[in-house]
Amino acid sequence: MFSLEEDELTWILFPSQPGFCSLPPREVILTEGGWRWRWSTEGRTDGRLPRCRGREDGPVDPAELLPAPPGPRGRAVTSDESSGPRLIPFLLIKMINKSRGKILGVLALFLVMVWYSIYREDRYTQLFYFPVQENNKTMCPLGEVEKKAAQLIGNYTRDHPLFLQLKDYFWVKTPSLYELPYGTKGSEDVLLRLLSITHYSLPESIRSLKCRRCAVVGNGHRLRNSSMGDTINTYDVVIRLNNAPVHGYEQDVGSKTTMRLFYPESAHFDPRTDNNPDTLLVLVAFKPMDFQWMEAILNDKKRVRKGFWKQPPLIWDANLEQVRVLNPYYMEVTAAKLLNLPMKQPRKVKQKPTTGLLAITLALHFCDLVHIAGFGYPDSANKKQTIHYYEQITLKSMAMSEHNVSHEAVAIKRMLELGLVKNLTYF
Repeated sequence: MFSLEEDELTWILFPSQPGFCSLPPREVILTEGGWRWRWSTEGRTDGRLPRCRGREDGPVDPAELLPAPPGPRGRAVTSDESSGPRLIPFLLIKMINKSRGKILGVLALFLVMVWYSIYREDRYTQLFYFPVQENNKTMCPLGEVEKKAAQLIGNYTRDHPLFLQLKDYFWVKTPSLYELPYGTKGSEDVLLRLLSITHYSLPESIRSLKCRRCAVVGNGHRLRNSSMGDTINTYDVVIRLNNAPVHGYEQDVGSKTTMRLFYPESAHFDPRTDNNPDTLLVLVAFKPMDFQWMEAILNDKKRVRKGFWKQPPLIWDANLEQVRVLNPYYMEVTAAKLLNLPMKQPRKVKQKPTTGLLAITLALHFCDLVHIAGFGYPDSANKKQTIHYYEQITLKSMAMSEHNVSHEAVAIKRMLELGLVKNLTYF
Protein backbone atom coordinates (compact mmCIF):
# COMPACT_ATOMS: atom_id res chain seq x y z
CA MET A 1 0.00 0.00 0.00
CA PHE A 2 1.29 3.45 -0.91
CA SER A 3 0.06 6.46 1.10
CA LEU A 4 0.31 9.88 -0.53
CA GLU A 5 -0.76 13.35 0.51
CA GLU A 6 -4.29 14.33 -0.47
CA ASP A 7 -3.21 17.24 -2.64
CA GLU A 8 -0.78 14.97 -4.47
CA LEU A 9 -3.51 12.45 -5.21
CA THR A 10 -5.91 15.15 -6.29
CA TRP A 11 -3.42 16.39 -8.87
CA ILE A 12 -2.35 12.91 -10.02
CA LEU A 13 -5.78 11.34 -10.31
CA PHE A 14 -7.89 14.24 -11.46
CA PRO A 15 -5.78 16.99 -13.06
CA SER A 16 -8.53 17.60 -15.63
CA GLN A 17 -11.45 16.78 -13.28
CA PRO A 18 -10.69 18.56 -10.02
CA GLY A 19 -14.31 18.54 -8.94
CA PHE A 20 -15.00 14.91 -9.58
CA CYS A 21 -15.28 13.96 -5.93
CA SER A 22 -15.77 16.21 -2.95
CA LEU A 23 -12.58 14.78 -1.39
CA PRO A 24 -9.67 12.98 -3.07
CA PRO A 25 -8.99 9.30 -2.35
CA ARG A 26 -7.07 8.68 0.80
CA GLU A 27 -5.29 5.43 -0.16
CA VAL A 28 -4.00 3.89 -3.37
CA ILE A 29 -3.44 0.15 -3.54
CA LEU A 30 -1.57 -1.99 -6.08
CA THR A 31 -3.25 -5.37 -6.71
CA GLU A 32 -2.85 -8.12 -9.31
CA GLY A 33 -5.72 -6.57 -11.26
CA GLY A 34 -4.14 -3.11 -11.44
CA TRP A 35 -4.38 0.13 -9.47
CA ARG A 36 -7.30 0.65 -7.10
CA TRP A 37 -8.11 3.54 -4.81
CA ARG A 38 -10.52 4.07 -1.88
CA TRP A 39 -12.40 7.21 -0.95
CA SER A 40 -12.79 8.23 2.65
CA THR A 41 -16.02 10.17 2.30
CA GLU A 42 -19.47 9.64 0.99
CA GLY A 43 -19.86 13.04 -0.62
CA ARG A 44 -21.21 13.59 -4.12
CA THR A 45 -20.28 15.99 -6.88
CA ASP A 46 -23.76 15.99 -8.42
CA GLY A 47 -26.92 13.96 -8.32
CA ARG A 48 -26.18 11.84 -11.36
CA LEU A 49 -22.75 10.51 -10.44
CA PRO A 50 -22.32 7.55 -8.06
CA ARG A 51 -21.22 8.32 -4.58
CA CYS A 52 -17.62 7.82 -3.50
CA ARG A 53 -17.53 4.75 -1.27
CA GLY A 54 -15.30 3.64 1.55
CA ARG A 55 -14.77 4.11 5.27
CA GLU A 56 -13.32 6.97 7.15
CA ASP A 57 -10.69 4.92 8.99
CA GLY A 58 -9.44 1.39 9.48
CA PRO A 59 -7.68 -1.19 7.31
CA VAL A 60 -8.65 -1.72 3.71
CA ASP A 61 -11.13 -4.49 3.08
CA PRO A 62 -10.52 -6.20 -0.31
CA ALA A 63 -14.28 -6.19 -0.82
CA GLU A 64 -14.18 -2.39 -0.78
CA LEU A 65 -11.58 -2.10 -3.54
CA LEU A 66 -13.29 -0.37 -6.40
CA PRO A 67 -12.48 -0.30 -10.11
CA ALA A 68 -11.20 2.90 -11.69
CA PRO A 69 -13.65 5.77 -11.01
CA PRO A 70 -16.35 6.42 -13.59
CA GLY A 71 -16.00 9.30 -15.99
CA PRO A 72 -18.31 12.25 -16.34
CA ARG A 73 -22.04 11.50 -16.55
CA GLY A 74 -21.59 7.95 -15.35
CA ARG A 75 -19.73 6.46 -18.33
CA ALA A 76 -16.63 4.33 -17.74
CA VAL A 77 -13.32 6.11 -18.01
CA THR A 78 -11.39 5.05 -21.13
CA SER A 79 -7.73 4.01 -21.10
CA ASP A 80 -6.78 7.50 -22.28
CA GLU A 81 -8.83 9.15 -19.53
CA SER A 82 -7.82 6.77 -16.76
CA SER A 83 -5.58 8.23 -14.15
CA GLY A 84 -3.66 4.92 -13.78
CA PRO A 85 -0.99 5.74 -16.41
CA ARG A 86 -0.39 9.12 -14.77
CA LEU A 87 -0.17 7.54 -11.34
CA ILE A 88 2.30 4.78 -12.14
CA PRO A 89 5.37 6.95 -12.99
CA PHE A 90 4.91 8.96 -9.78
CA LEU A 91 4.74 5.84 -7.65
CA LEU A 92 7.73 4.29 -9.41
CA ILE A 93 9.80 7.39 -8.72
CA LYS A 94 8.75 7.27 -5.09
CA MET A 95 9.69 3.59 -4.80
CA ILE A 96 13.05 4.17 -6.53
CA ASN A 97 13.88 6.97 -4.12
CA LYS A 98 13.17 4.69 -1.16
CA SER A 99 15.24 1.81 -2.65
CA ARG A 100 18.11 3.86 -4.03
CA GLY A 101 20.71 2.10 -1.87
CA LYS A 102 19.66 -1.37 -2.99
CA ILE A 103 19.56 -0.36 -6.65
CA LEU A 104 23.06 1.14 -6.48
CA GLY A 105 24.31 -2.04 -4.81
CA VAL A 106 22.89 -4.27 -7.54
CA LEU A 107 24.32 -1.98 -10.23
CA ALA A 108 27.75 -2.07 -8.59
CA LEU A 109 27.66 -5.87 -8.45
CA PHE A 110 26.69 -6.04 -12.12
CA LEU A 111 29.59 -3.76 -13.13
CA VAL A 112 32.05 -5.84 -11.11
CA MET A 113 30.87 -9.02 -12.84
CA VAL A 114 31.17 -7.40 -16.28
CA TRP A 115 34.68 -6.19 -15.45
CA TYR A 116 35.65 -9.65 -14.22
CA SER A 117 34.42 -11.24 -17.44
CA ILE A 118 36.39 -8.78 -19.59
CA TYR A 119 39.49 -9.24 -17.43
CA ARG A 120 39.32 -13.00 -17.86
CA GLU A 121 38.65 -12.53 -21.61
CA ASP A 122 35.89 -15.09 -21.38
CA ARG A 123 32.44 -15.17 -22.96
CA TYR A 124 31.31 -17.57 -20.31
CA THR A 125 32.54 -17.45 -16.72
CA GLN A 126 31.60 -19.33 -13.63
CA LEU A 127 30.02 -16.17 -12.24
CA PHE A 128 28.25 -14.74 -15.25
CA TYR A 129 27.20 -15.97 -18.68
CA PHE A 130 27.68 -13.89 -21.82
CA PRO A 131 26.43 -15.81 -24.86
CA VAL A 132 28.21 -14.84 -28.05
CA GLN A 133 25.70 -12.90 -30.13
CA GLU A 134 27.91 -11.19 -32.68
CA ASN A 135 27.17 -10.27 -36.27
CA ASN A 136 28.83 -12.59 -38.78
CA LYS A 137 30.10 -9.75 -40.96
CA THR A 138 31.53 -7.57 -38.21
CA MET A 139 32.89 -10.59 -36.32
CA CYS A 140 35.54 -11.62 -38.82
CA PRO A 141 38.42 -9.12 -39.15
CA LEU A 142 40.60 -10.40 -41.97
CA GLY A 143 44.28 -10.67 -41.11
CA GLU A 144 43.81 -10.16 -37.38
CA VAL A 145 44.66 -13.75 -36.42
CA GLU A 146 47.74 -13.75 -38.65
CA LYS A 147 49.11 -10.57 -37.04
CA LYS A 148 48.65 -11.84 -33.51
CA ALA A 149 49.82 -15.38 -34.29
CA ALA A 150 53.12 -13.98 -35.54
CA GLN A 151 53.72 -12.58 -32.04
CA LEU A 152 53.43 -16.05 -30.52
CA ILE A 153 54.65 -18.43 -33.21
CA GLY A 154 58.11 -17.87 -34.64
CA ASN A 155 58.36 -17.89 -38.46
CA TYR A 156 54.58 -18.06 -38.69
CA THR A 157 53.34 -18.86 -42.18
CA ARG A 158 50.21 -20.14 -43.92
CA ASP A 159 52.07 -21.68 -46.83
CA HIS A 160 51.82 -25.28 -45.63
CA PRO A 161 48.84 -27.41 -46.75
CA LEU A 162 46.50 -28.76 -44.09
CA PHE A 163 46.51 -32.32 -45.42
CA LEU A 164 49.14 -34.54 -46.99
CA GLN A 165 48.80 -35.31 -50.68
CA LEU A 166 50.43 -37.87 -52.93
CA LYS A 167 52.30 -35.47 -55.21
CA ASP A 168 54.32 -34.18 -52.25
CA TYR A 169 55.79 -37.65 -51.65
CA PHE A 170 55.91 -39.35 -55.04
CA TRP A 171 59.10 -37.51 -55.99
CA VAL A 172 60.55 -36.42 -52.69
CA LYS A 173 63.04 -33.60 -53.15
CA THR A 174 63.33 -32.53 -49.50
CA PRO A 175 62.81 -35.54 -47.23
CA SER A 176 61.36 -34.92 -43.80
CA LEU A 177 63.82 -34.22 -41.01
CA TYR A 178 61.76 -35.79 -38.24
CA GLU A 179 59.97 -39.02 -37.52
CA LEU A 180 56.30 -39.16 -36.57
CA PRO A 181 54.51 -37.34 -35.07
CA TYR A 182 56.58 -34.32 -36.22
CA GLY A 183 57.51 -35.58 -39.67
CA THR A 184 57.25 -38.58 -41.99
CA LYS A 185 60.84 -39.80 -41.94
CA GLY A 186 60.91 -43.61 -42.12
CA SER A 187 57.18 -43.91 -42.92
CA GLU A 188 57.23 -42.95 -46.61
CA ASP A 189 56.35 -46.37 -48.06
CA VAL A 190 53.17 -47.00 -46.10
CA LEU A 191 52.25 -43.33 -46.40
CA LEU A 192 52.42 -43.53 -50.21
CA ARG A 193 50.00 -46.46 -50.18
CA LEU A 194 47.61 -44.57 -47.92
CA LEU A 195 47.74 -41.32 -49.87
CA SER A 196 47.03 -43.16 -53.11
CA ILE A 197 43.48 -43.85 -51.92
CA THR A 198 42.68 -40.74 -49.82
CA HIS A 199 41.77 -37.20 -50.76
CA TYR A 200 43.32 -33.93 -49.63
CA SER A 201 41.05 -31.12 -50.80
CA LEU A 202 38.74 -28.94 -48.72
CA PRO A 203 35.02 -28.83 -49.51
CA GLU A 204 34.02 -26.01 -51.84
CA SER A 205 31.69 -24.63 -49.16
CA ILE A 206 34.76 -23.88 -47.01
CA ARG A 207 37.20 -22.86 -49.76
CA SER A 208 34.74 -20.27 -51.06
CA LEU A 209 34.41 -18.48 -47.72
CA LYS A 210 35.91 -15.00 -47.70
CA CYS A 211 36.27 -15.18 -43.95
CA ARG A 212 36.40 -18.41 -41.94
CA ARG A 213 34.88 -18.32 -38.47
CA CYS A 214 36.05 -21.39 -36.55
CA ALA A 215 35.11 -23.02 -33.26
CA VAL A 216 37.45 -25.62 -31.77
CA VAL A 217 35.37 -27.75 -29.40
CA GLY A 218 37.33 -29.52 -26.68
CA ASN A 219 36.11 -32.44 -24.62
CA GLY A 220 36.22 -30.76 -21.22
CA HIS A 221 33.64 -31.30 -18.48
CA ARG A 222 32.89 -27.56 -18.41
CA LEU A 223 30.82 -28.01 -21.56
CA ARG A 224 28.30 -30.04 -19.56
CA ASN A 225 25.12 -28.00 -18.92
CA SER A 226 26.66 -25.03 -20.75
CA SER A 227 23.84 -24.75 -23.35
CA MET A 228 26.46 -23.71 -25.92
CA GLY A 229 25.11 -25.95 -28.67
CA ASP A 230 23.24 -23.33 -30.69
CA THR A 231 26.18 -20.92 -30.47
CA ILE A 232 28.66 -23.54 -31.68
CA ASN A 233 26.44 -24.41 -34.63
CA THR A 234 26.65 -20.82 -35.95
CA TYR A 235 30.35 -21.07 -36.88
CA ASP A 236 31.51 -21.76 -40.43
CA VAL A 237 33.96 -24.43 -39.30
CA VAL A 238 33.53 -26.62 -36.19
CA ILE A 239 36.50 -28.80 -35.24
CA ARG A 240 35.97 -31.71 -32.82
CA LEU A 241 38.38 -34.11 -31.16
CA ASN A 242 38.81 -37.87 -30.97
CA ASN A 243 35.79 -39.89 -29.82
CA ALA A 244 33.80 -37.02 -28.26
CA PRO A 245 30.12 -37.81 -28.91
CA VAL A 246 27.58 -35.39 -30.32
CA HIS A 247 24.43 -37.49 -30.27
CA GLY A 248 22.64 -36.90 -26.97
CA TYR A 249 24.71 -33.82 -26.09
CA GLU A 250 23.52 -31.43 -28.80
CA GLN A 251 22.22 -28.82 -26.37
CA ASP A 252 25.68 -28.35 -24.86
CA VAL A 253 28.07 -29.12 -27.73
CA GLY A 254 26.02 -28.54 -30.87
CA SER A 255 25.51 -30.88 -33.80
CA LYS A 256 27.70 -29.39 -36.52
CA THR A 257 31.05 -31.05 -37.23
CA THR A 258 33.25 -29.83 -40.08
CA MET A 259 36.40 -31.72 -39.08
CA ARG A 260 37.12 -34.40 -36.52
CA LEU A 261 40.75 -34.99 -35.57
CA PHE A 262 41.50 -38.52 -34.35
CA TYR A 263 44.14 -41.24 -34.10
CA PRO A 264 43.49 -45.02 -34.24
CA GLU A 265 43.08 -45.50 -30.48
CA SER A 266 40.51 -42.67 -30.35
CA ALA A 267 38.54 -43.75 -33.42
CA HIS A 268 35.81 -45.37 -31.31
CA PHE A 269 33.09 -43.00 -32.49
CA ASP A 270 30.20 -43.63 -34.81
CA PRO A 271 31.05 -41.88 -38.09
CA ARG A 272 27.35 -41.79 -38.95
CA THR A 273 25.65 -40.51 -35.78
CA ASP A 274 28.41 -38.36 -34.27
CA ASN A 275 29.36 -36.63 -37.52
CA ASN A 276 27.63 -34.97 -40.44
CA PRO A 277 27.61 -36.57 -43.92
CA ASP A 278 30.25 -34.08 -45.09
CA THR A 279 32.46 -34.20 -41.96
CA LEU A 280 36.17 -34.54 -42.75
CA LEU A 281 37.80 -37.36 -40.74
CA VAL A 282 41.37 -36.19 -40.20
CA LEU A 283 43.94 -38.79 -39.13
CA VAL A 284 46.61 -37.55 -36.72
CA ALA A 285 49.48 -40.04 -36.97
CA PHE A 286 51.75 -40.48 -33.95
CA LYS A 287 53.58 -43.59 -35.23
CA PRO A 288 53.97 -45.61 -38.47
CA MET A 289 51.41 -48.17 -37.23
CA ASP A 290 48.74 -45.47 -37.45
CA PHE A 291 49.24 -45.25 -41.23
CA GLN A 292 49.13 -49.04 -41.49
CA TRP A 293 45.88 -49.27 -39.53
CA MET A 294 44.20 -46.63 -41.68
CA GLU A 295 45.38 -48.19 -44.94
CA ALA A 296 44.19 -51.65 -43.86
CA ILE A 297 40.76 -50.31 -42.84
CA LEU A 298 40.20 -48.42 -46.09
CA ASN A 299 41.44 -51.27 -48.31
CA ASP A 300 39.66 -53.90 -46.19
CA LYS A 301 42.91 -55.78 -45.61
CA LYS A 302 44.01 -57.83 -42.63
CA ARG A 303 43.80 -55.63 -39.58
CA VAL A 304 46.83 -54.46 -37.68
CA ARG A 305 46.48 -55.42 -34.01
CA LYS A 306 49.88 -54.83 -32.44
CA GLY A 307 51.72 -51.64 -31.67
CA PHE A 308 48.84 -49.68 -30.09
CA TRP A 309 48.44 -48.63 -26.48
CA LYS A 310 44.70 -49.28 -26.87
CA GLN A 311 43.03 -51.58 -29.37
CA PRO A 312 41.67 -49.49 -32.28
CA PRO A 313 38.44 -50.42 -34.08
CA LEU A 314 38.65 -53.40 -36.41
CA ILE A 315 35.52 -52.34 -38.28
CA TRP A 316 35.16 -48.67 -39.07
CA ASP A 317 32.19 -47.55 -41.15
CA ALA A 318 33.60 -44.36 -42.66
CA ASN A 319 33.24 -42.78 -46.08
CA LEU A 320 36.58 -43.03 -47.90
CA GLU A 321 36.04 -39.69 -49.62
CA GLN A 322 35.90 -37.90 -46.27
CA VAL A 323 39.21 -39.24 -44.89
CA ARG A 324 42.23 -36.91 -44.75
CA VAL A 325 45.78 -37.21 -43.33
CA LEU A 326 46.93 -34.24 -41.29
CA ASN A 327 50.20 -32.60 -42.24
CA PRO A 328 52.71 -33.35 -39.41
CA TYR A 329 53.98 -29.79 -39.79
CA TYR A 330 51.23 -28.61 -37.43
CA MET A 331 52.25 -31.07 -34.74
CA GLU A 332 55.81 -29.80 -35.09
CA VAL A 333 54.69 -26.17 -34.67
CA THR A 334 52.57 -27.08 -31.64
CA ALA A 335 55.41 -28.89 -29.92
CA ALA A 336 58.34 -26.67 -30.85
CA LYS A 337 56.77 -23.19 -30.97
CA LEU A 338 54.01 -23.37 -28.34
CA LEU A 339 55.37 -25.92 -25.85
CA ASN A 340 59.11 -25.61 -26.53
CA LEU A 341 59.49 -29.38 -26.70
CA PRO A 342 62.58 -30.86 -28.36
CA MET A 343 61.90 -32.64 -31.65
CA LYS A 344 64.26 -35.46 -30.67
CA GLN A 345 63.52 -36.72 -27.18
CA PRO A 346 65.04 -39.56 -25.16
CA ARG A 347 63.02 -42.75 -25.32
CA LYS A 348 62.14 -42.49 -21.64
CA VAL A 349 60.86 -38.92 -22.10
CA LYS A 350 58.01 -38.85 -24.59
CA GLN A 351 56.03 -35.65 -24.23
CA LYS A 352 53.58 -34.89 -27.01
CA PRO A 353 50.92 -32.22 -27.51
CA THR A 354 47.29 -33.15 -26.98
CA THR A 355 44.94 -33.35 -29.93
CA GLY A 356 43.15 -30.32 -28.51
CA LEU A 357 46.14 -27.98 -28.60
CA LEU A 358 47.02 -29.36 -32.02
CA ALA A 359 43.52 -28.47 -33.25
CA ILE A 360 43.91 -24.89 -32.00
CA THR A 361 47.26 -24.61 -33.82
CA LEU A 362 45.63 -25.90 -36.99
CA ALA A 363 42.86 -23.31 -36.68
CA LEU A 364 45.39 -20.49 -36.21
CA HIS A 365 46.88 -21.37 -39.62
CA PHE A 366 43.55 -21.80 -41.38
CA CYS A 367 40.88 -19.55 -39.85
CA ASP A 368 40.27 -15.80 -39.73
CA LEU A 369 38.61 -16.01 -36.33
CA VAL A 370 39.19 -18.69 -33.69
CA HIS A 371 36.96 -19.39 -30.69
CA ILE A 372 37.45 -22.32 -28.33
CA ALA A 373 35.09 -24.15 -25.97
CA GLY A 374 35.48 -26.98 -23.49
CA PHE A 375 39.21 -26.57 -22.84
CA GLY A 376 40.91 -26.82 -19.47
CA TYR A 377 41.24 -29.40 -16.71
CA PRO A 378 40.12 -29.36 -13.05
CA ASP A 379 42.50 -28.11 -10.40
CA SER A 380 45.19 -30.69 -9.63
CA ALA A 381 43.89 -30.95 -6.04
CA ASN A 382 40.46 -32.00 -7.27
CA LYS A 383 40.95 -35.71 -7.89
CA LYS A 384 37.26 -36.59 -8.15
CA GLN A 385 36.19 -34.08 -10.81
CA THR A 386 35.63 -35.72 -14.19
CA ILE A 387 37.62 -34.25 -17.08
CA HIS A 388 35.27 -34.98 -19.99
CA TYR A 389 31.64 -34.04 -20.56
CA TYR A 390 30.70 -37.55 -21.68
CA GLU A 391 32.53 -40.01 -19.41
CA GLN A 392 33.49 -40.47 -15.77
CA ILE A 393 37.29 -40.56 -15.93
CA THR A 394 39.18 -38.19 -13.63
CA LEU A 395 42.43 -36.26 -13.70
CA LYS A 396 44.16 -39.28 -12.19
CA SER A 397 43.96 -41.01 -15.58
CA MET A 398 46.24 -38.34 -17.06
CA ALA A 399 49.08 -39.11 -14.66
CA MET A 400 50.66 -41.73 -16.94
CA SER A 401 49.95 -39.93 -20.22
CA GLU A 402 52.51 -38.30 -22.48
CA HIS A 403 50.83 -34.91 -22.16
CA ASN A 404 51.82 -32.02 -19.90
CA VAL A 405 48.43 -30.42 -19.34
CA SER A 406 49.81 -27.69 -17.07
CA HIS A 407 52.26 -26.63 -19.76
CA GLU A 408 49.47 -26.56 -22.33
CA ALA A 409 47.26 -24.48 -20.03
CA VAL A 410 49.97 -21.80 -19.95
CA ALA A 411 50.09 -21.77 -23.76
CA ILE A 412 46.32 -21.36 -24.07
CA LYS A 413 46.26 -18.58 -21.47
CA ARG A 414 48.91 -16.77 -23.47
CA MET A 415 46.69 -16.99 -26.56
CA LEU A 416 43.78 -15.57 -24.58
CA GLU A 417 45.89 -12.70 -23.28
CA LEU A 418 46.98 -11.78 -26.82
CA GLY A 419 43.39 -11.95 -28.05
CA LEU A 420 44.50 -14.60 -30.52
CA VAL A 421 41.59 -16.83 -29.51
CA LYS A 422 38.40 -16.20 -27.56
CA ASN A 423 36.95 -18.57 -25.01
CA LEU A 424 33.27 -19.50 -25.13
CA THR A 425 33.54 -21.31 -21.80
CA TYR A 426 35.48 -20.45 -18.66
CA PHE A 427 39.14 -21.53 -18.55
